[in-house]
Amino acid sequence: LRDPLDLFRLSLLAGAAASAISGDWGAAVRLALPGLLALVVRALDVPRAIDWIFALAMAFQGWGNALQLFTELSWYDNLVHVTLPMSLAPIVYLALSRLDVVPDPCDRAGGRAELFGMVFVTLCIGVSAASFYEIYEWVVVNWLGQNLFTSEGDTINDMFDGVVGAGIGGALLATWALSRYHTRRIPRPMADAA
Repeated sequence: LRDPLDLFRLSLLAGAAASAISGDWGAAVRLALPGLLALVVRALDVPRAIDWIFALAMAFQGWGNALQLFTELSWYDNLVHVTLPMSLAPIVYLALSRLDVVPDPCDRAGGRAELFGMVFVTLCIGVSAASFYEIYEWVVVNWLGQNLFTSEGDTINDMFDGVVGAGIGGALLATWALSRYHTRRIPRPMADAA
């Protein structure tokens, strides 16, 4: 365990275990998958701020499904559809930068064109992820017979939320680039940890 964020991440897996013990296997799966994804992102050593946003988005997704918050709270779906691309798009951008597909934000924040490109690519990644999720929802409802609330209006609203979230994620990544901080989480020196 590195910090309180790890405890927050593990709360999803603890909730999954508690749900499984109580016999609620649906809630267990809905908490375990986001918990595992949060651990995968931890292994990528993304900047702490982005890691926090992703862990929070996974908590919104997991606990929202497990506790039926998507149907109980009218605004909850919007919250999740904004925070997921807001965190996921910068993470995918950073992963692509580590593969030398796109420039690393801490190395390339010299001009407006580079920052705009970073925001635009991140926006495109987030909108693509939101689109794939909407296709997933359609498949789950129409091919697997699941009971999700979907309609044309809901899909358009979710896509709009995805655009907003991805745009915010791109702006956060550009802001991070302007700060010239490293894009990998660097362990604190031992003197700071005490």
